[in-house]
Amino acid sequence: MNHTTLLYRPEDFSMNEASSAMMTERNLGIFQPLEIKPDEFTKAYELAIGEHVEKNYKGLSYLSWPFAFRYLKECFPSFYVAFEEKTTGWPVFGQEGCWLLRPYLTDGIKRTPALVFPIMDNKHNAVKELDARQVSDNIQRASVKCIATFTGLGLKLYSGEDIPKGDDEKAAPKLPLQQEATKPPARAVTKNEPVTEKLPPAGSAGAAAANAASEFDGKGALLSFCKANPLGYADERTSMMAGKAALESIGLSKGEDIKDKAMFAN
Repeated sequence: MNHTTLLYRPEDFSMNEASSAMMTERNLGIFQPLEIKPDEFTKAYELAIGEHVEKNYKGLSYLSWPFAFRYLKECFPSFYVAFEEKTTGWPVFGQEGCWLLRPYLTDGIKRTPALVFPIMDNKHNAVKELDARQVSDNIQRASVKCIATFTGLGLKLYSGEDIPKGDDEKAAPKLPLQQEATKPPARAVTKNEPVTEKLPPAGSAGAAAANAASEFDGKGALLSFCKANPLGYADERTSMMAGKAALESIGLSKGEDIKDKAMFAN
């Protein structure tokens, strides 16, 4: 004899009749499972996503939600993310201090099991009191996690693998929507008359420092470093953008501001 044990009853959530019936069916496994083939899952998991990964103020990585939705529509055009509803039109479950969303992936007929996604603020803390903005923002986040869980896209971020580095990222296949943009033409360089500056007396410590600074080409060093791409970014443009961001993080705006090797190392 087969026995089915429910972890909770639909009536525990004070749902209306239609929602209660759907929840009962879900608990009993009475729905057609949505199938994603293993090779499709692996392909999405290994997809190069470096340029579509963003970081919050804590340094935690997350996948850009517009990219996740575009990927889903390109590779699985009939799929979309839906949410179980406590009552019609209201996707939030739980109680004060413990609010949850239940996203799942479906094609309108078949579907996956629902995930449990806590409603959090921008510091990843559970919210105590709900407002419309928090519900809306968390629906977007929950949708991306749902897409990642069931298709494999960006799932490496949740597993702690973060963004692959080096040859693995470069060799991974790319979607058509990830085609590299045409590089802008190089700016014409105009030669200016040399500027004569007053240097400290020869042999002084100031003269030695000035000579060292004048010999160091900060812009050239930064360009060479970014073009070499030792950190394994997806392409040269992304490496250049990372170099610019690194400059700004130490209060500099351009390569010429790097005066010596010590500043470059920083």
